Amino acid sequence: MTKYCPKCGAQNPDDAVYCIKCGYRFTEETVQHRSEQAAPSTAPGTANQPAAQPVTSQVQYCQECGSPVPYGMNYCPVCGSFNIGPNPPARIPRPNGVLVLGVLQIIGSAIYIGIGTFIGGLGTAMGPFGLIFAQLGLIFVVIGILSLIFALAFLSGRNWGRILMMIGAVLELLDFPIGTVLGIVILWYLTRPRVKAYFKQPK
Repeated sequence: MTKYCPKCGAQNPDDAVYCIKCGYRFTEETVQHRSEQAAPSTAPGTANQPAAQPVTSQVQYCQECGSPVPYGMNYCPVCGSFNIGPNPPARIPRPNGVLVLGVLQIIGSAIYIGIGTFIGGLGTAMGPFGLIFAQLGLIFVVIGILSLIFALAFLSGRNWGRILMMIGAVLELLDFPIGTVLGIVILWYLTRPRVKAYFKQPK
């Protein structure tokens, strides 16, 4: 069952309290009045004709997160975007926050590799006694390379990259108070519908 908004004419579910398009609040009097207007005519010669069928519900799609949107609704109920289209998006664009987090991860990777290279160079210059420094430098370089691979996977929309970023954010929670705040913000952001849709779309 459906009903129509007397203000904008949009089609709504029968149990809707507010219009999904303009926000008009339905009342019992309004629904009864609209039902009387929509009642089929009983003029002579039309009694045996089938009643007109309501317009079949159509579905639109959010162009930001790909979620289906009821026809007539001008915003996405999942992510809140107003970018609505008749067809599913060919590809969900990369959110700006993902780009920022990925770039910061790359910068951190470069710092680790630089520190490891510097420490390793010191160990080489110190001769036999620099073995510890050389090993420590190698550890930093390996961590930097792994972090760089993870950052590139995150930027390319690999869902395992998002999961690793969330694990890192959980570990950040232990670094009170700044790390705790950053960890909460990152976890909140990476669980947003549009961000999840970007990582889970076919590659």
